[in-house]
Amino acid sequence: MTLGLVFLKIPVTDLARAVDFYSQGFGLTADFVSEEYGWAQLGGADFGLALYVPGKGGGDGVPGQDRDFHLVAGDLDALLKRVSPLAPDAVIATNADGSRSLDLKDPDGNGLRIMQGA
Repeated sequence: MTLGLVFLKIPVTDLARAVDFYSQGFGLTADFVSEEYGWAQLGGADFGLALYVPGKGGGDGVPGQDRDFHLVAGDLDALLKRVSPLAPDAVIATNADGSRSLDLKDPDGNGLRIMQGA
């Protein structure tokens, strides 16, 4: 048996603002957005990315909590250039194991770490 990732769900306070951030910052597309249900599904990644407003059916997470996932991208420098206007706190770090990561916060304070990939 193998497991796969269907959705990475991120709690947000303002769905429209979050959709704009992830669309503009990472080049994702809003495949489905329902303000009524506080849910958005974004495409353009190797996995499903869902944004949700807690208490509206998508989950009860707390926006701004520590991340429990890492993403991966091939060109961190290009991604930093793209996302910097939206996330001025974005910075590329060299980690203790020698790996590189792009660390930033989305508009709700959710910490994102994007690891350097091949």
